[in-house]
Amino acid sequence: MTKRDIEERLHRQEMTYYVVFEGRVPGVYEEWEECKKQVHKFSGCYKGYPTRHEAVAKWRAHQVNKSKIKTFLVLSLLLTIVAAVLYFILV
Repeated sequence: MTKRDIEERLHRQEMTYYVVFEGRVPGVYEEWEECKKQVHKFSGCYKGYPTRHEAVAKWRAHQVNKSKIKTFLVLSLLLTIVAAVLYFILV
């Protein structure tokens, strides 16, 4: 058994729920094997939590933050377009 296998086994014993933030299918998972399938070949995209409540709370917070970022980007793009149009109208 390699050091990585031992670390993985300890990790599975400590954490019961996993949040996949970026992967094939993001969400909350109860089984390490299912989480592992979702994050294979992705880097730093999941985290384990000892309780379902904690995992779901982190997932929801992540979704809210993602939504805020998208809103900010859309508003920034719209403001840039408006500024460009005004520039061409006024100049």
